[in-house]
Amino acid sequence: MKKIISARDALIDKAQTLLVSVTGDDGAPDMGTSPFIRDEAGDFFIYTSQLSAHVRALIAGNQTRFMLIADERASQNIWARVRLKFTAHSTVIERGSTPFNEMADKMAPAFGPTMALIRQFSDFHMVKITPIKGVIVTGFASAYEVTGPHFDVGAQLTKS
Repeated sequence: MKKIISARDALIDKAQTLLVSVTGDDGAPDMGTSPFIRDEAGDFFIYTSQLSAHVRALIAGNQTRFMLIADERASQNIWARVRLKFTAHSTVIERGSTPFNEMADKMAPAFGPTMALIRQFSDFHMVKITPIKGVIVTGFASAYEVTGPHFDVGAQLTKS
């Protein structure tokens, strides 16, 4: 179990982008990616443009899944890349609110000068993503249930 927890923590620490897969209004899947920061409670925060269809669907509350995945160049085996897939509760943070301003201030050093530029863009929205449950895969025949915002490791999966 220690190895799984270590792989989980390393993935979360090294990942810089969150992959988003969402059901579009037409019922077809859509996907995208966004840089994120994570707070002490385990929530992810993304700041992304509604010009992308997947962002509009996310904001509308359509069914969404998220994924973090290890850099393929750093993985020993391309088929066994460490990855964390999960469902979450998503909330749009109101522009100009205290939580918005606090998170935007935290994003600035993490994302560099681009954040100062896009912070005022009205098509961008800040979304809080609170993980509910998912699966971490750490290699061949090594998949485990995870729950909650800290991805607490549960039972090993023995079938899909």
